[in-house]
Amino acid sequence: MTNTGHDSPEGRKAARPSVVQTLRGIPGPIWLVLVGMLINRLGNFLQIYLVLYLTDKGFSTSAAAFALGAYGVGSVVGVLAGGSISDRVGYAWTIVGSMALAGLLTLSLVFLDSLPVVITVAAVIGIAAQAYRPASSALLVEATPEEHHVMVFAVYRMAFNLGTTAGPLLGALLISYSYDLMFYIDAVTSVGFALFALVLVRTGTTTGPGARDPQADGASYLAVLRDRRYLLFLLALFLNAVVYIQHTSALPLQLKADGHGATFYSALLSLNAAMVICLELLFTKYVQHLPGRFAVALGVGLVGVGMNLYVAGPGMAMFVIATVVWTVGEMIGTPTASAWPGKVAPAHLRGRYIAASAFPMQIGYAVGPVIGIAAWQASAASVWWLCGALTAVAVVVTLIGMAEPPADKRRPAADTEPSAAPAPAETP
Repeated sequence: MTNTGHDSPEGRKAARPSVVQTLRGIPGPIWLVLVGMLINRLGNFLQIYLVLYLTDKGFSTSAAAFALGAYGVGSVVGVLAGGSISDRVGYAWTIVGSMALAGLLTLSLVFLDSLPVVITVAAVIGIAAQAYRPASSALLVEATPEEHHVMVFAVYRMAFNLGTTAGPLLGALLISYSYDLMFYIDAVTSVGFALFALVLVRTGTTTGPGARDPQADGASYLAVLRDRRYLLFLLALFLNAVVYIQHTSALPLQLKADGHGATFYSALLSLNAAMVICLELLFTKYVQHLPGRFAVALGVGLVGVGMNLYVAGPGMAMFVIATVVWTVGEMIGTPTASAWPGKVAPAHLRGRYIAASAFPMQIGYAVGPVIGIAAWQASAASVWWLCGALTAVAVVVTLIGMAEPPADKRRPAADTEPSAAPAPAETP
């Protein structure tokens, strides 16, 4: 077949949109998802302030911590459940149900005094509050052109990070008036997102394959596990999460040992947040031209190098340089890695593929601090060298797991049978 200009490497590169082109080309339904998610993140106070709220109501610290743990477990379950539900009932309906239930249950916490009931409700809120995430990501994939995917996910991350950064500040302001007011606002923002998604349902343009594809009825996560290439990609996400989370576990210990205080640690975290919010879209403008596996491998590699550089302290300048390096890695690799699951998934498994990508990261974030602190206690330098070793493995499995199959072995994702291992499509 003759290669057209658009299909050639030069044509594909020219087709990659700029930041402005992407923003202008985002369909109205996707703007609803982005704005709704931003509003929801601005009001996402429960996980941050649950322990303070419960202890203020008279519960013990251990009881409050147990409730927070129940919420965390529910969050992991919620992502996996959301992947299955979105493939079956549709993406927009999943967001509607997830956010409406989360809002109502969050509001009910104000009136609960029984510890077992509080713990149960916290767990269910965790499930409901996270079930929307695979559906929202799948909507981005389905409703935007393929050449826009990486940039659109960068916009999605910017909205998510803006909400995550500003939300705690808004929560602290509301607490100064009333804890109850904080939870009322949390509930309102969740229900608001549900109403935004209800507009998508009424348009009927982005309901997701699960609602109309009979293959989805017999699908399960076993189909995802049969995709060996994708499992390598998930392994890379897990290893990267173990390394990345050290900035909240081992790094504070390292700074304290080197004579730096909490103010400097906060400044490093603020530097990371500011860079991601202000620069990630600009980085993505150029990163989107790279083959997907190289973009993710480069990002993963720089995160590991940045963490490894912490061993070169104790000077403040070295800590700043190391933080800049791993933040650049985060900005380079994450948008492409976020877009990848929806790209390579068969249409009837898209929600499950996206949900499956969140699971190894959550496990990595959970076990990473335990591994990092244990290594730091054995030898302060060993945790940073361990980060380098894990990153080397992560880069290799990324390059293998995201490699394109031979052209004659590719099949359209939508035609892949549930029992077959889907072959990754062309990299973004």
